[in-house]
Amino acid sequence: MSSHELVDVVNEDDQVIATVERCEMRKRHLPHRASYIAVVDGNGRFLVEVRTMNKDYAPGLFDACVGGVMQHTEVPQEAAKREMLEEIGINADEKETEFYDLGSYRINYQSGKGFLFAYLFLAKSDAITVRQKEEVSGIMLLTEDELKTLYPSCTYDSVLAFDEIVKRAKQRNLLRI
Repeated sequence: MSSHELVDVVNEDDQVIATVERCEMRKRHLPHRASYIAVVDGNGRFLVEVRTMNKDYAPGLFDACVGGVMQHTEVPQEAAKREMLEEIGINADEKETEFYDLGSYRINYQSGKGFLFAYLFLAKSDAITVRQKEEVSGIMLLTEDELKTLYPSCTYDSVLAFDEIVKRAKQRNLLRI
């Protein structure tokens, strides 16, 4: 996403109240929407991304989820599917991928100044990944426990989203407990 692409700003009730450029949203820490997809393979390993150094947020850190900021007027499921295809080359609509909507979740910024609404998804797939070199430096497949050891090196929001996705997926028997 370009720093000049449009992003919807939301209020406490997740209603759109303004539209700004992404760079302004970042600069002013404005509340917005983002999609988060935990991608798990048939062996129970989760896909972890290594963020490129040119990212506008948390360059070089790990992402426990695939995803990103939702664009102006974008529907959550469309945003999640777009991010999966762009970042790791997996089409959520292909028959080898199971794709589950797990609802939304409010994440307060680590700084305490602001929040975002996270739209949570689980994708179960053994499809071959193709990383987007502009955004993703590398990809790893890790067990839940292995991933948790990397939490200090992961983006704050992806860890919170990942934990909530796993919790909701286990409640719905979508993941082995």
